[in-house]
Amino acid sequence: MIVSHRHRFIFVHLGRTAGRSLTAALAPHCDAGDIVTPAGKGTGRNHEGFERHLTAQEIRDRVGREVFDGYFKFAIERNPWEKIVSRYWAYAGVRDLPAYKRIPEWVTGRPLTFRQWFELRIWQARLLTFGHYRFPRHYDAYMENGRPLVDFIGRYENLAEHLGVISARIGVPIVLDEHRGTARHKERRPYTELFDARMNRIVEDWFRKDLDFLGYRFGAPPPMDYLEFPRTAPRLAEDA
Repeated sequence: MIVSHRHRFIFVHLGRTAGRSLTAALAPHCDAGDIVTPAGKGTGRNHEGFERHLTAQEIRDRVGREVFDGYFKFAIERNPWEKIVSRYWAYAGVRDLPAYKRIPEWVTGRPLTFRQWFELRIWQARLLTFGHYRFPRHYDAYMENGRPLVDFIGRYENLAEHLGVISARIGVPIVLDEHRGTARHKERRPYTELFDARMNRIVEDWFRKDLDFLGYRFGAPPPMDYLEFPRTAPRLAEDA
């Protein structure tokens, strides 16, 4: 997450969408007075009271409406099924996880498969009453009362082109480290091979607002357009 007073932009960091790479690319262009949450060595500054994945609403509450409304606000979104797979590899591809996250592995003697991990998330929600599956759903991180709080949403599937648009909007060159975060994802199977019909129904139910708003469909080519909104974006009928 970044609030750049120098360049008058706010980056809303959504999980599993190259946010750490983008933060690392933007941080060198920020001034000493800007707010940058840590995303690797040397990137954090002035971030007390701020966290990496604050929602747009939470950022607005901390910086104030005048700053929030006056700055260019953007985020990157991604196919929900791909985000879930990426979340799995954030577990399976890391060897220094906290001990409590390793309990299933200690019991089974090996890392959980994707299906086992998925079912564990559902079990946690139902038995431990977490209230959600802890899947990376982000619609509510940038929407309020049916209105987008950000000015621009780029797509992970067309990242280079959309970062070019963002770069032009904020006047800052953006060059990503292509290798950042990719080493964890060790198996590159199409996501359509990982979800059976039941799992897919759960995802479609859980991400219903995201899917309707962003236009992703299981197995279909992802939309490649970015989304840009006027500062007084109309309320969506589905949330009216």
